[in-house]
Amino acid sequence: MTHELRFLERVRRTVASLLHLPLSAIGLYAERETPRDQYALTLREPYPIVEARLHRLGFVRNLVSSLKFRDYATPPETSVASWVRYPDGALKSDFQLHLALFVGPTGSTTDVYAHWEPSWIRHPVRHYRASDVDAETGIERTRALFELEGIEYVVVPAEERVATGAAAVEN
Repeated sequence: MTHELRFLERVRRTVASLLHLPLSAIGLYAERETPRDQYALTLREPYPIVEARLHRLGFVRNLVSSLKFRDYATPPETSVASWVRYPDGALKSDFQLHLALFVGPTGSTTDVYAHWEPSWIRHPVRHYRASDVDAETGIERTRALFELEGIEYVVVPAEERVATGAAAVEN
């Protein structure tokens, strides 16, 4: 099912890019930097396989998320997908585990950035204002979940995980 939503992900990316400039003129945003401190892990699998794993772990594609980018990559990289997991279900969870996926430099790995934040469904204003975003908790929860499920991952230094110039992989 995740591959069926990839088209919607491309639409989300296009719309967010178009809306960001006019929204920023009035103090809002449709694109947002993913800080280095939200890096959780790298999976030695391309992102389509990672997405299938996330789906099996109870994550859902987050099509209303702002477009994430890591500007410490050269050129700046945009996430290929945004996923969210609600621990008590979408309508009951006050917080959500939010993951942003980035293609690794060769295209054969996927970098996962994570944070724990107020649910956009239950607390849309707090969520949009990025109140109570907790990278450490997001990383801990992501790693614990992957370890519980037996999913192997590595932690890669920033200079080894970001694409540079022509090495960036187009999705």
